[in-house]
Amino acid sequence: MVRTMRHLTGQCLCGTLRYRFDPTGAVTDYCHCKMCQRWSGAPVTAWAQVPADQFEITLGQSKAFRSSPRGVRHFCPDCGAAVFMSDPEGNSIGIMLGTVDDPSSLAPTGHGWTTDQISWLKIDDHLPRWERDAPYDR
Repeated sequence: MVRTMRHLTGQCLCGTLRYRFDPTGAVTDYCHCKMCQRWSGAPVTAWAQVPADQFEITLGQSKAFRSSPRGVRHFCPDCGAAVFMSDPEGNSIGIMLGTVDDPSSLAPTGHGWTTDQISWLKIDDHLPRWERDAPYDR
């Protein structure tokens, strides 16, 4: 029996940067870190992390910004939307769930960097929480 890959698609705000990815084995979580807050302009971000070979830009090009020794953040050079990030070696891609065309198809499974969580933000979902990196990000 041949397995057919189900790809998910997404885009930036203006649509000039589009991508697709295979969500098989994706690790999904919320990040409350200060860097993600500043990059997204939101109190929390939600991510799907996949190996780089499961991600492909299908239209346009991203602009990269090395935000830390651990991360390169990619955004649309036209509208500025935060779309994905990668590790410096390009092994994995963290896709912003808000840019996925069908974001309800993936749900976060935990909360990372709760030490930076904004005090007025209350999420009562009973998911695991980690003060810093989730165990799979270490």
